[in-house]
Amino acid sequence: MKRRLMTLVLLGALTLLSSGPLFGAAGQGITENFDHGLIDWSNSTVRAEGMHAPNEKTGQPASPEAREHYVNRAVEAARANLSSILRRLTIHGDTTGGDVMGASREVVAQVDLMFLSIPMTEKRFLTDGSVQVTLTLPLKGAFSQLILPEEIRQINPIRPLFTSETSGALPTHDAYTGLIVDARGVDVIPGLAPRVVTESGEEVYGPTVISREYAVQRGVAVYESSLARAGQGLSAGENPLMVTGIGTTEDARTDIIISSQDAARIRADVSHTTFLSQCRVVIVLDPPPDKRRK
Repeated sequence: MKRRLMTLVLLGALTLLSSGPLFGAAGQGITENFDHGLIDWSNSTVRAEGMHAPNEKTGQPASPEAREHYVNRAVEAARANLSSILRRLTIHGDTTGGDVMGASREVVAQVDLMFLSIPMTEKRFLTDGSVQVTLTLPLKGAFSQLILPEEIRQINPIRPLFTSETSGALPTHDAYTGLIVDARGVDVIPGLAPRVVTESGEEVYGPTVISREYAVQRGVAVYESSLARAGQGLSAGENPLMVTGIGTTEDARTDIIISSQDAARIRADVSHTTFLSQCRVVIVLDPPPDKRRK
């Protein structure tokens, strides 16, 4: 089990060395950058910055009351920027957070309430008297519960069909603990609810097998920028099964196509219903260029 994990880490390191800067450094995650924040797909967070500059430059230190006022105004700006980013957050295919919120006043109201308790993860007083703050919203948990598609439902644990009584042939390997999809070189867009399908469009991973409880707690998938990072993380466990993405579907660049042979390998494993329903899936992508979206 540990030997396979070490193999994945070494493969990732060798790939980084042989491929040059295309894949980025092992410490670089998958992020989507905006003018006033970013979506960190590797850590499942959204960060937004806000700034407030006083209208008058007195040259004197601001009073405690004034500083508190400036901070509050900066937080308001950060919340507005966070709202803008969340509305452009990809859920699945062309569906964004803005589409979901636009279709439900209740979701908008719940997100607004959530904004009131978002932690301030950074606060800086600049030399010109301005204040800059950063708010960080976890995509997992309450936000995912609100925004994930309704078709991802709670699934009760499934008892594996394979037992020593039902088959005389035992697995030739330790049970897999998760799935790593190597989709580097494939034009994939990260999203909150990706799917994995075969060339014929048959769903291997998606709402039909995902349990909402785990999708909310863990995220449907974690995105990483290298096999080394994917192997070191906890999401896919110590003995992950690795398959290769060969394309995306015409309707949704969030959805990854794998070969029917890889799909058969997944389904042949006695534990696949468990690790798929529990969202133990990591998708490895090429690090995107550092382009900031307006």
